[in-house]
Amino acid sequence: MSAPESVRIGMPELEYHASPGLSSTGMKWLLRSPKHYRERMDHRVEKAAFDLGHCVHATVLGVGMGIIAIPPTVLASNGAASTKDAKEFIANARAEGLVPVKADVIIKVHAIADAVLANPKAHALLSLDGDAEVSLFADDPETGVHMRGRIDYLGTFPDGRLVNIDLKTTTDVRRRKLVRTIEDFGYDIQSETYRYLLRLTTCKTIAPTHLIFVETDAPFEVRVVSLAHPDWIEGGQHKMRRAIDIYAHCIATDTWPGDDDSPGDAEPIEPRPYYMSDMDLEEMVI
Repeated sequence: MSAPESVRIGMPELEYHASPGLSSTGMKWLLRSPKHYRERMDHRVEKAAFDLGHCVHATVLGVGMGIIAIPPTVLASNGAASTKDAKEFIANARAEGLVPVKADVIIKVHAIADAVLANPKAHALLSLDGDAEVSLFADDPETGVHMRGRIDYLGTFPDGRLVNIDLKTTTDVRRRKLVRTIEDFGYDIQSETYRYLLRLTTCKTIAPTHLIFVETDAPFEVRVVSLAHPDWIEGGQHKMRRAIDIYAHCIATDTWPGDDDSPGDAEPIEPRPYYMSDMDLEEMVI
């Protein structure tokens, strides 16, 4: 696969995250409020909750942040990584771009990775000609905003279309649960941001995004879905464009307001459309 200057293959993860540019993660925070975005950008924190996902990505894709086991000798008597030595080990590992986890987590990671690679749909996608951890950089033509994205696996279908393949850990891969997960975690925004960056940086036809979801507890069930429905595409593009425009305005004015920082009266808040239907009105009669 050719790699123009705006497409980087094999870029170290820490270097990517240190690079300037508006990412889909930043867009999600901007849509909550510019104030939240500014806080996350000014005080980036590595959360242990993300470690399992990082480890699964590295194990399945063979690239990404390295994994290191926390020595049992530095753990507390109950197995917690709460001792001074454990915290120092973890801090040093993160500074070196590694993901520090306990030995039992590494065992679970390999079980999850085996489940992904054993799934026929996931295996077929990850066997496509392509590259893992592809970093993309481009300027939005409408606003000049510099953007970036990092695709888990960029494959090429036999018909020549590029396909963005993302691996996601989750707790439940039932279809109705995944619909909510895609909305709540902004995977629709991420999908269309990556496809937009691919359109700006390549001359290829871009297929709909494919997501490989795997559960983080046994039996580590896997479901592979595509975001080909027009609503996912249109909705993701709309959210992406709104976030880019908000960012451009904030940069131009050097203001990062909260969602309700404007003066005036309190705004009325309406219940969900199905609020009343959740109640048994007959039981409310006294």
